[in-house]
Amino acid sequence: MSKKRQLRNCRGQSLVVLGAFLALFVVGVLGMFAFDAGRVEIAREQLMGACDAAALSSVCTLAGSDIAKASDAHTHAINLAMNSFQQNYVMGKLLSNATQGAKDANPGPDEAVVNIEILDPHNNYQPVSAGDPRGKVVRVYGSYGVVPVFAKFLGVDKVVVHANSSGGIPQLDLILCFDVSASMDDQTKVTFVKRQWDPSANKIAYTITSTNGSPVGPTAEGPIAAIVGAQPSGTAVNGLSPQNVECADYTTSHPLNFSESTDAKGLRGATNTGSPPGNYPGPSASGVGGAFTFTDVVVNLDGNVKFQGFNKDGYEFPDVATLVEAARGNLENEAVFQSSKAKQSLPYITPRPGYQAKYLECARPQQQPIEDGRYAAQYFLNIMNINTDAHFGVVSFSNAAGPTTLPGYNVSPKYNAGGTCDVLIPTVELSRNQNNFADVMSAVGSVEAYGSTNIGDAVNTAVQHLKAQNRPTSKQVIVLFTDGMPTQGGPLSSDPFTNARQAAVKAHDAGIPVFTLGLAQNQEIIPYETAILNDTNDDPGSGGIAAISGNGARFYLVTDSTKLRATFENIARQLVQLIDTGVEE
Repeated sequence: MSKKRQLRNCRGQSLVVLGAFLALFVVGVLGMFAFDAGRVEIAREQLMGACDAAALSSVCTLAGSDIAKASDAHTHAINLAMNSFQQNYVMGKLLSNATQGAKDANPGPDEAVVNIEILDPHNNYQPVSAGDPRGKVVRVYGSYGVVPVFAKFLGVDKVVVHANSSGGIPQLDLILCFDVSASMDDQTKVTFVKRQWDPSANKIAYTITSTNGSPVGPTAEGPIAAIVGAQPSGTAVNGLSPQNVECADYTTSHPLNFSESTDAKGLRGATNTGSPPGNYPGPSASGVGGAFTFTDVVVNLDGNVKFQGFNKDGYEFPDVATLVEAARGNLENEAVFQSSKAKQSLPYITPRPGYQAKYLECARPQQQPIEDGRYAAQYFLNIMNINTDAHFGVVSFSNAAGPTTLPGYNVSPKYNAGGTCDVLIPTVELSRNQNNFADVMSAVGSVEAYGSTNIGDAVNTAVQHLKAQNRPTSKQVIVLFTDGMPTQGGPLSSDPFTNARQAAVKAHDAGIPVFTLGLAQNQEIIPYETAILNDTNDDPGSGGIAAISGNGARFYLVTDSTKLRATFENIARQLVQLIDTGVEE
């Protein structure tokens, strides 16, 4: 072999070795950098997860908390976002030492900085100060200093990654369907009284009506449903007008007899000489009517099963007899006090104008569960109004969906002298141009219990309102609150259950979830409520309204009316989601 050839071979071998060495070095270095780059990307994703968790938990509090003041709600939301962020990990490091700082922060190695803002969705998601009622969205910025494994040998001590996430309730068009059927005051504590002239004492006797001893005891005192023995669908008897007291005697197991609908006629008197529910005559027939007969049903203003006495603004109600005469209008002045003979029975009472009105004013808050329902619904609406961009509507319903006025009798159709009344079933239609919050709050606060339960008409009406007046970018939602099962059909079907399910189908087809809240006042109603309101069976022929409507709807069963507010808050939380504010990371 020639020397030239040997030289070429040596040079070639050297180049091969050099190339192999360079390739190994370059590939190795590139591999190390790729490893570090992968770590940085993992850190960024974990930081994003921490921002997502912080934004969602924060806005859940903003939407569904007990805080109804914007400044307090925003402060609490910011604190919760910070706390939630600190519970997360990045690259195995707990973020418990994260601090608040600027959006473009430059944290040290293995350190995190958080920036939390409240945004106005109507002004391109611009930040507003805490407490500004325009603030409806929470945005969380996170910065983290990732420590590289290999790049640090080249003098790179950290790589800062950034992430941001925004949480809020989307623009909402929300209609509340509110059940105002007669059963909505079945837990009102009342006393059934027989007001009868006692000639031997020359005054009126007030005898608390007897029962058969079950389930309330020997006397008719306590919740209406327990006294009357209501069926699962409830009872029509009300504590305030229209009272429908003739409906108390429809079961043989609870033989309560309204005096004017039995052979014991005449205990109430035939002439109405005052305003409804009336300054009825004092002396009435004696010795008429048995132990189960009653003339009056009065609300226990103190909220006790057995009335113990009550006073308000100088109006004294020391006993059941005073409740009866105040409700009748016999304590308004000296003249009616004497003419009704109430003065002879209540010499310790001083009549004064407004006694009847004060009784009615104090009796209304004792109506249950409708009072808890009014309060919880108004609280829910207030929270949604403060912390979300919502437009509201309400459809109250009994025999049918409102708006309508149902005629009724103050006492009973068996006693025309008691006079008549009109019961408003209010509705406030959704508006594309305004949120209607004040009108909806007023409507919910004015509802009274009366009539049957037509769930289908309410849901169908709400769907129509949403389709007609929804905003193009909004999420449409129906919240249905009822204490029972459908008992009235129409307009979609004469069968009450089919009618309700067909309305749910219409909601589904329109992309509208129907969140259902069922208040069970007794154990017997639970199977019926669950069957018609559930979120597990979406069969249009046998399923639940929430399930049939779909689109994320949920069913909530409540057995204690004092828990209604918390349940409405849970519904608010279900509407929370991460939203796109159009801001780049």
